[in-house]
Amino acid sequence: MTAAIFALQGYFSWPWLVAVVFVGVFLGDIVFYHLGRYFQTTRFSGWIHKKFSNYGLWLDKNFLPRYAKMAFYSKFIYYVNRITPFIAGWHKLEFKKFLKIHFYADIFWLIIMLLAANLLRFVVDAIGAHWVLKRMEFIFPALVLIFFFGEYIVKKLFTKKIAKTLSKS
Repeated sequence: MTAAIFALQGYFSWPWLVAVVFVGVFLGDIVFYHLGRYFQTTRFSGWIHKKFSNYGLWLDKNFLPRYAKMAFYSKFIYYVNRITPFIAGWHKLEFKKFLKIHFYADIFWLIIMLLAANLLRFVVDAIGAHWVLKRMEFIFPALVLIFFFGEYIVKKLFTKKIAKTLSKS
């Protein structure tokens, strides 16, 4: 977001910013996919199967058939955005399908983040950077609260959906 604001003000090149952010996010997804594939064959796998055996069947039945939706949702939930490709690798989701899903999910995430940065820039331009910087001790905690509240709402919706599908099983 900060880099996008700087790009909007002309300090960074837009094409480079978009390219670097997209490549970073996409490569991160690929790395976590391959980590999931790798760890599925280690001793770590036995520990995971013992600890989370109840969820294995649920994942096979609900997660993988809806993986495209989950990949899009997970982009906006901190930490889940790394667990999702890991689980896809663990459950050996076809790699071509994985790449296609994450390519579009990453583009969607990038567009949303750039739009949010642009909105933030308009707010800063409208009220003035000096005003914002003078009140940063109030603005920063407010932004953090907005972030955590938004994440909390998304998690609640996400867990309700999981609970509903578990109760149907």
